[in-house]
Amino acid sequence: MPKVGPRHISFCLCPRSPMFCIASGLEVLRHANRFASEPFYSWSFLCENDESIQDSNDLWLHPSTSINSATSPDVALVVAGFEPTKIKAPKMMQWLQQQAAAGRVIGGLSNGAFLLAKAGLLDGFAATEHWENFVSFFHLYPNTLSRYQRFAIDRNRMTCSGGSSTLDLFIEMVRNDLGHELAQQVSRQMLLQDYSMPSPSETLLVLDGNYHFSARVQRALSLLDTEVSQRVNVSGLAERVGISRRELLRLFRREIGKTPGEVLNQRRLERSQSLVLHSHLSLVQISSAVGFSSQSHMTTCYRKLYNITPAQHRRQH
Repeated sequence: MPKVGPRHISFCLCPRSPMFCIASGLEVLRHANRFASEPFYSWSFLCENDESIQDSNDLWLHPSTSINSATSPDVALVVAGFEPTKIKAPKMMQWLQQQAAAGRVIGGLSNGAFLLAKAGLLDGFAATEHWENFVSFFHLYPNTLSRYQRFAIDRNRMTCSGGSSTLDLFIEMVRNDLGHELAQQVSRQMLLQDYSMPSPSETLLVLDGNYHFSARVQRALSLLDTEVSQRVNVSGLAERVGISRRELLRLFRREIGKTPGEVLNQRRLERSQSLVLHSHLSLVQISSAVGFSSQSHMTTCYRKLYNITPAQHRRQH
């Protein structure tokens, strides 16, 4: 259900922040305000010591208010780029800890999760990180439930892995705040994948070999991508999409030729393969990070899909 009342979002900017994350979030919020009956989102920018910083493109970004006088936001998001372990922002972290203690939503864009985890703000929460830094994040912060996925929302914590996943996270925020229809309007306006409206015949379009699924299936796929490391109940998934379990299974069979469980399993295997080939995580750690119940379960599924075990694939690679 949509939230009551407007929401203010504070972007906490660190030196060398990726401009794409900032611009992506702002564009989604701007379009959401356009389509809402009245502006719903407002935002501000905070910087350590209230001083301007340079982003990853050497553009100067200026704080719109000081940390000491900043209005308590509904959402506070840390934006950080490369080498997040070297970023020092004690005043900003103290302010974020105060916001977390007050029950505000706290999050990180791109490598912002590093700073939150270092401040203890992700202990016991599921969170994700940019793939380049996922392995070190996994090892450095064992109290955080590291998830190898595009974005993660766990209670009042939200994180994304950067790049286009920022769009995914903010579209999901709009969907939760203002409803599915308005989120679709924003998606269509920005020419994002989730643009199609369900027609009476639920027509499946195929253009140049690329499938454009109906809106309900796209929504379900988005949820599966987000929660790939979680247990997903088909009835619960159908309820969140707004259709019956039987209808969801029918749409998946027709448009994808697989059940939601089979799609989820494939997503897990794709991500496990990436970690097997491009990380030093143990197979036990990988199976946990991508949502398998055990290493043996992952190995069985992995061999079935790739005709090789994870251990053999790693040695071969």
